Amino acid sequence: MLKTLVRQSVSVAGLRVVGTGLSVCVTIAIARWFGADVLGVYAYCIALLAIAAVPVSNGWATMLLRSVAASGKIDPVSRRMGRFGAFGAIAVAIVAGLLGLGAIWLGRSDVAVALKPLAAWVIPLLMAILLFDQISALRMSSLRGIDRPAIAQAPEMLVRPLVLLGGIAAAWICFGRDTGWHPIVVLFSSLALAALVAALFGHAILRSIAPQAAGVAQEPPKRREWIASAGALAGSAGLVQLNGYVDLLLLGNFASTVELGQYRSALQIAMLASFGYVALNMLGGQRFARLRADGDEVGLRRTSSWLARLGLLAAMPLPVVLLFAGDEVFMMLFGPAFAAAALPALIIASGLTFSAAIGMARTMLVMHHFEFLVMRTTLAALALNIVLCLALIPAYGMLGAAIANCTATVCWNALLWLLAFRKVGIDTSAVGWHPAPSTGQDPLIPE
Repeated sequence: MLKTLVRQSVSVAGLRVVGTGLSVCVTIAIARWFGADVLGVYAYCIALLAIAAVPVSNGWATMLLRSVAASGKIDPVSRRMGRFGAFGAIAVAIVAGLLGLGAIWLGRSDVAVALKPLAAWVIPLLMAILLFDQISALRMSSLRGIDRPAIAQAPEMLVRPLVLLGGIAAAWICFGRDTGWHPIVVLFSSLALAALVAALFGHAILRSIAPQAAGVAQEPPKRREWIASAGALAGSAGLVQLNGYVDLLLLGNFASTVELGQYRSALQIAMLASFGYVALNMLGGQRFARLRADGDEVGLRRTSSWLARLGLLAAMPLPVVLLFAGDEVFMMLFGPAFAAAALPALIIASGLTFSAAIGMARTMLVMHHFEFLVMRTTLAALALNIVLCLALIPAYGMLGAAIANCTATVCWNALLWLLAFRKVGIDTSAVGWHPAPSTGQDPLIPE
């Protein structure tokens, strides 16, 4: 068990390390070549895209993951579920585009003012990015369901950032900052191309390696049940996404685009503390669903404990580095103007390290069909985050946003851990305390 987890963890985490590094390189390139103000507008739009993608990328895709993982192959029901998800992705992209256009024309924030002259270009590009990203999320869930977590994330971790970085670099090398096009249009054009290439690459992988179940007569799909379940999963995941971005979004309404760009760099570096946890979570979802279907309680306990320990081990170094050399790191990577982002990054990274120590309580609850409970707890955490942001951001700027982010993260994950222990009977934390099972075997001792 442990050897398998470590082997898959290394492959998944290795890809995420490279992908996260490339993502940081994109942020560095935007900051150094186009400035903190352009980075701020870009970050704000990316946050809104992540939230708009939730119904399909986090709701429907998670339901598809459960369906594929239960059988280990893409059966007719899973294929039909995937097709419905694709139609949903188109609808979401259209609705999001119309809402975005209205927000740009009616908004008075610095971001809205900056985007208003570019709306005719930016809105179609953002719609295309949103559509391609949702399709990629459905494909990724299918590959994760057949226990191919590493190859599932390769298009997003490698292909997408490489194409994006290449597009930004090509524009800069050919034209410099004065491209003849607004830098925001250049950035989103490159991102749309990168999302398209990644989606096509991922689709080719899925067709070549995914086992297909023979088509047999099926009962009519229970669409209402699917929509209800996907709605609960999307609601929970949407609150998670909003909880992760609400500090950035609220900061954008109180601060300049320059400070917004600085905070984006803080988030980008702080999120490195969670790369191990996120990578391991790709293993956890599939394994929890499979072990639950097999009735293997001992395997669930052992797997959750080791995943939490590996996640904590990966998270711990970053807060230490930021504590002793945070200013130097940010000045070296982004430039002298970004030194102010070091302390917010340390605060956020500390909260993420605590989350890694708690383990995958949320995933454990979701795979046991407690998505409605998770949604309610996430809503409580979001409410706390918003209240803290509104109280702290006007007085303390991005430092207040970081404190709100960290506090909400710690409270939310502690509550999820408690609920997982009570509802499922499993301590998902790195401590991994459980009563000895009836077989007499210690669940914390690996096979």
